[in-house]
Amino acid sequence: MSETQTGSLANRGRKAFKLGALVVLGCTALFYFTGCICGMNAGYGKRWLSLADDKWEFTECLYFSAITLTTIGYTDLLGTEQCAVYKDANGRYRWESNTDPHTSEEGYDKVSETLYADFTPWTRMLTTLVAIIGITFFLYVIAQVTSFFVEGQYQEIAAAKRARKQIKRFTGHLILCGGGGNGRMVLEQAQKEGVNCVVIDRDNEVIRELRQKHPTIACLNRDATDVESLEAAAVDRARGVVSVMSDDRANLVTTVTARQLSPSVRIVSRCVREQSNRQLQYAGADSVVNTAKLIGLRIASELIRPTMVEFLGIILGHDGTQDLVISEIRLQKKDDARTLGSLPLAQAAGVEIVAFRRGEIYTFNPANDALLHEDDELIMLGTRETISQLSQAIAKSPASPDHETTPEQQPGQPEDTAPVAEGESAEGGLELHGHFIICGAGAVGRIIAAELFATRRTCVCIDNDREALNEFRRTLPNVQVIEGEPYSPDVLARANVRDARSLATTLSSDRDNLIVVLTAMQANPSIRVLSVVTDEADHLRLQRAGAETICPAKIGGRRMASELLRPTAATVLDRMIDSSGAVRFEAVVVNEGTELAGVSLAKAGLFNRTRLRVLAVRKTGQQQYVIKPAPETILDPGTVLIVSGPTTNITKLVTLAGDWA
Repeated sequence: MSETQTGSLANRGRKAFKLGALVVLGCTALFYFTGCICGMNAGYGKRWLSLADDKWEFTECLYFSAITLTTIGYTDLLGTEQCAVYKDANGRYRWESNTDPHTSEEGYDKVSETLYADFTPWTRMLTTLVAIIGITFFLYVIAQVTSFFVEGQYQEIAAAKRARKQIKRFTGHLILCGGGGNGRMVLEQAQKEGVNCVVIDRDNEVIRELRQKHPTIACLNRDATDVESLEAAAVDRARGVVSVMSDDRANLVTTVTARQLSPSVRIVSRCVREQSNRQLQYAGADSVVNTAKLIGLRIASELIRPTMVEFLGIILGHDGTQDLVISEIRLQKKDDARTLGSLPLAQAAGVEIVAFRRGEIYTFNPANDALLHEDDELIMLGTRETISQLSQAIAKSPASPDHETTPEQQPGQPEDTAPVAEGESAEGGLELHGHFIICGAGAVGRIIAAELFATRRTCVCIDNDREALNEFRRTLPNVQVIEGEPYSPDVLARANVRDARSLATTLSSDRDNLIVVLTAMQANPSIRVLSVVTDEADHLRLQRAGAETICPAKIGGRRMASELLRPTAATVLDRMIDSSGAVRFEAVVVNEGTELAGVSLAKAGLFNRTRLRVLAVRKTGQQQYVIKPAPETILDPGTVLIVSGPTTNITKLVTLAGDWA
């Protein structure tokens, strides 16, 4: 229920209360003046408007009206069942009712009395009309008041009021525009980090569900594109704004509005269409998350580097098994013209230098003699505690003497070598063995194929949408495509599903994805299958069929939360994504019988041989990663090495170690 609707309900409630009060007062006045006409009040020799002379007192009329309208009806308090006036031979009056049967003027002669006026039919008719008409109005009032409480309208108003009070106390909070699937994942990540949140959504059901599931969260049932909504959420004091609505135009308006209201706030926006990316950045978004691209990369990573997905999940805060972050240290003026090796890196064990940034240029795997300058940023991997220790050590370290060493070409930079797909023959044909099958040539499918091709994997795409296939061929001319129904056994047989390594299905229908999974598993029970799932209700069905599922809302929401809560790690990963596969994080496993098996890191000399730094290792049977492993660390079979660098360099490491992890 929106704030406008809530205000309308409040007005309706106030009108109902006013109407009820008017009905009661109207009936009270009607009975009182009836008493005047009947002689029970002023009249028949009594003083007009003299309350002391009233037999039907005003309070009695009010009480009688109330018990009649509410159907309580203790008694005929006013005696309306019988009401008559008698007159004697001397002109004196006596009035009689159920409550005042013998009231008369002084000296009244009852023997000579005659009936002067019988008001019984009138008073009975009046009471009947009041009972029927009055109760109709009063029941309407009761219905309005009851619905106000029973249907949750009172709770809605109370919750909105409580949210406004909460927001007044917030500083450095997160404003979430859109409370759908993506928004809920952002909310969960923010709560894990202990960050206060304000959710803005105009969908009544979304807000109601959020208030039930997260009663401590401030929720505003309003339109996030309105200036008043962002002002009500205290955007001027906010840490960041996340716009996760399904409409790019709404995200664009929200971004522009938030930037105008708070020039310094960090804004992260969801992007549904690739064309909207630049518009959102131009409008003021600090980071734009393309959900289709993100899902494609995630599926490709799950297919070819599941260990790396796990490691990056820890870094981005999606997995709480280990406290690892990527953070930066900005060098001071005293650090100008000193080498990386001259920094007191040894004073903080468990911190590894991933790269350094100069302006917008990242240098990955820098050598110890790499020359640094003032305002360069060191990108480090470690725990919060160890990174803080290293930051303090660098700040306290003495300045190095100036020298004139010119920076040489740093190792580990992207090489201008186009990747060649694994298994590609001289004639351009593809040997479909140990390959990857992609069902769906849409935006997500194209991104998966591009990532597989960049890492020299062989893949084939299946779809029956000719327009999507034409766009796929235009974007990736070296990747084989098959036109046909992805869930057809014959089409999957043409893609040699029996010899395939993995299959990813990204069709828009969960039902179609389920059929693809069942068909593929029937043809090749050992194949690894990943499926996109859009409806949570289909999540278990796909898993029971044998597929690993990926929910776009969860992936997108977590990433957008990382853009705000862990911006350095997100920025580094974005830069790797933008480099089209030239530089990446990878996990490599040491196999039995390889050159590295049983050798120490110092003896292996990997940096000199591959120009890659080993950022972390994980021994067989262990869950924790060791950051910046010691030189004497033995590379036993099954040891996982985490590195970052160009694909060509990582391929050299795979040749030495055994396989991708």
